[in-house]
Amino acid sequence: MFDGSTARRFGAGRRFGQVIPFRKRYLMPYDQLIERSPMQAVATSTRGGLGPGQIGACFARSGVGKTAFIVQIAMYQLLRGTNVLHVSLTDQPAHVRSYYDELFNALSHGVRREDRNEAAVAIERHRVIHSRLDDGFNPADLEKLLHTLDEVMGFRPAAVVIDGMEAGDYTDSHSIWRQLARDLKVRLWFTVRTHRGDGETDVDGLAALVDTAVALAPNGSDVDLHVLRHGGDVADEVPALRLDPVTMLLRPEDVLDGVTAPPSPAASACTLYSGGAVGAEARFGENAEKWGVAETNFSFDGHEQARSDNRVELDEAELAKGGVSLVYVANRLHRSWKHRPALRKVLQVLWHVVSHADQVFVVGAIQPDGTVHGGTGWSVELARRWNKRVWVYDQPHEKWFTWQNGAWTPGEPVIESASFAGTGTRFLTDAGRAAIDELFERSFGEHA
Repeated sequence: MFDGSTARRFGAGRRFGQVIPFRKRYLMPYDQLIERSPMQAVATSTRGGLGPGQIGACFARSGVGKTAFIVQIAMYQLLRGTNVLHVSLTDQPAHVRSYYDELFNALSHGVRREDRNEAAVAIERHRVIHSRLDDGFNPADLEKLLHTLDEVMGFRPAAVVIDGMEAGDYTDSHSIWRQLARDLKVRLWFTVRTHRGDGETDVDGLAALVDTAVALAPNGSDVDLHVLRHGGDVADEVPALRLDPVTMLLRPEDVLDGVTAPPSPAASACTLYSGGAVGAEARFGENAEKWGVAETNFSFDGHEQARSDNRVELDEAELAKGGVSLVYVANRLHRSWKHRPALRKVLQVLWHVVSHADQVFVVGAIQPDGTVHGGTGWSVELARRWNKRVWVYDQPHEKWFTWQNGAWTPGEPVIESASFAGTGTRFLTDAGRAAIDELFERSFGEHA
């Protein structure tokens, strides 16, 4: 039974969970990763999320994604340099670690390798994974574990996540858990398995026993996150968040709003990859110059460019890397062209442009069959084939669209990656020019 002795052992007035924060250069690239976490939106929806001494719970049936979600909670703290203890009641440490690795890979896509590697090491130093697979886990067990970690490793977590609690086990000891969290001033999160049918769990009753409560529910191929309580109060009219069932990351449509959208990296840390041609590519380049974004403009011998800043002239061997049959391209884009050597090289240049970017922006016209008009459409096909985030500004409809779940979905993009591509039609309209200008303003204006 918890009697407060753990708090006394750590010393009166001692700052439990105090850690040396990440160096500033860690936090700059990882701000965007923190913002993409659903916990950013949960924190917004729950008036800031958990504070020290508070308890949160995630309720869901088996197989919905509780472990992936609790790992997301832990990672949200780890990226801030907070010590986290992860206690699993269902899986061995190696299995739990695989969830962290998958999430980290998803979050760090597009981040510089040096920052990625250094942050991965730092996360390891701030995290302890413990499995308890035999006879449950109670407040006294956590008290003993915390004491051992402090005595043996000098490790004192500010956040504890416990994955795999049964509803009845938490109900029977909830007051003791609450006292433990308050005395140690830790943020304490549980996942609680719910049941339906004859033994249906009273989720609302359980939620009333914690400060913040969320529930996961399947919705087609995705998972919806519902905020049930925040700050001890019932959460009314908080919209559900749509999550990817594997990583528990926000689906793109939930990222594209002013609250949860990940901030763009600093303009000076970005590179625009393009072909420098007249029209859309030139406009992307002009904005890059205005905002201090580096440019790389791929070309080939004899190719005229409107912008030749940082021109990279591809030789025959380099062009061949992007070699593709015009018959194949025509089949993919559902149209035909004359077999001109210059067109083949333009398509090869687009291969280099897209292959260097993590995010692709195109200005053109989306056809009824879902392809994009003209040779520009090849850059879109490449981005979709390589699972890169691609946005198309459709000039006829004067809207941005992104490709997701097999269809074009409207939205308002920002530049999220330090490596991005900008290409499109030579025949740019006033609306198209404005769309490119506003993209850069929206992405970098706050940093100016």
